[in-house]
Amino acid sequence: MDAYKFGYPRQCKRCESILGGGIKLPSPYYNSVGSSRKVMLIGQDPYIHKDPDRVKCVLMLDQGNGQLSKWLNEVLGENSFSEVELYATNVVKCPVKRESSASPKRVLSLLQPCFDNCKNYLIKEITNFKPTIILTLGEPAHKLFISILDNNAIFKDSMREAFTGKFIKASVRDVSFQYSPCLHIKTYRVADTYGKQVEEFKYNLRSIL
Repeated sequence: MDAYKFGYPRQCKRCESILGGGIKLPSPYYNSVGSSRKVMLIGQDPYIHKDPDRVKCVLMLDQGNGQLSKWLNEVLGENSFSEVELYATNVVKCPVKRESSASPKRVLSLLQPCFDNCKNYLIKEITNFKPTIILTLGEPAHKLFISILDNNAIFKDSMREAFTGKFIKASVRDVSFQYSPCLHIKTYRVADTYGKQVEEFKYNLRSIL
């Protein structure tokens, strides 16, 4: 199983002028089970505030009992990792250091120049993996991701407007898939104001798969 085969870079120096040298990239995550049901998860970038060197794999999915793994079992079903072809990447491959209190707008402004350097990696990953469903995690990831869609004009920028619980057909370089942004996991678990959307999101996700 080669997690890099879809186009994720093993190393990259495009952002050294922005972030400095010595950048370490985590590995992508790929769970191959030979299924035609293919889910692509797209996070923001691999930076975390507490002990950032812990991030060895995208979204830390190498840690089987982590928060995100538990969430995936919740929304996809308990057998998600044995029945779904799962690939995880980030809109920005390098860790972009920022203050823990940074607003989504501030995070987006820091990520944008790096995304401009590496968005072709993401395009290549999508066209090679050919997902059934794509989920972005968090508002900055959603805003950057929709900029590469063939039909980006139909999507709202803000998470409050974009997270409806419905999936919309989208495409990148004519590779079609069902797309929905998703709330950041921490927000998702306490998002009382999104109650109906969360339930519809889980129902529609399982229906497509």
